[in-house]
Amino acid sequence: MNFLTDPLPRSLNIHGVEYPIDTDFRTILRYDEELRNAEENMKDIRRCLKLVFTKKLPLDLEDAVGQMIWFIRGGKGEEKRHKPSKRILGINSNTPFDFHEDGELIYSAFRRNDVYGLDLRSVPYLHWWEFLAMVNDLPEDVQLSRVILYRTIDTGNKDLDKKQADYYRAMQRYYKLENRQMERNEGLIQALKEGRDITPYLERGE
Repeated sequence: MNFLTDPLPRSLNIHGVEYPIDTDFRTILRYDEELRNAEENMKDIRRCLKLVFTKKLPLDLEDAVGQMIWFIRGGKGEEKRHKPSKRILGINSNTPFDFHEDGELIYSAFRRNDVYGLDLRSVPYLHWWEFLAMVNDLPEDVQLSRVILYRTIDTGNKDLDKKQADYYRAMQRYYKLENRQMERNEGLIQALKEGRDITPYLERGE
């Protein structure tokens, strides 16, 4: 689809049937938050999906989750293009940012008049894909961009002198993202994110 000319999706196609969903960015963030805390059973996953699907839930919940993954990624699949080595780019494998942990930084960046001048707490509606596009285009001088740099810079890069490396290590410790995901749910959540079969991670009870 063409982002500029085509209507943004407001439903998900599951086995040929269109199921309306709530596409506001706040709803998708709530869904993501609830999914992180979901127990290992279909009852909890169904509860999470009910936050998004505005009418009835699809019978095939695994396919529904797969379609939600596609939607949350902005209609894009896994990145398959070859990327330069992270070591060459001077970055590490740390998570750059988190929509929940960094909520205040995202809000303040959007609120700035020289960026979008948009109050995310009071805007009536903003499609998730529009929100994603705007987050991805935040300028380098907002605090969130600086925090992302602190988290991802490779402190072992030889181009950094000792003073710089020590500074960035301190910033990484300060801005480190906590592991908010319960250990016992790691397999389930990873399978959901990758669109794999989640059956092996579920409890027998519904």
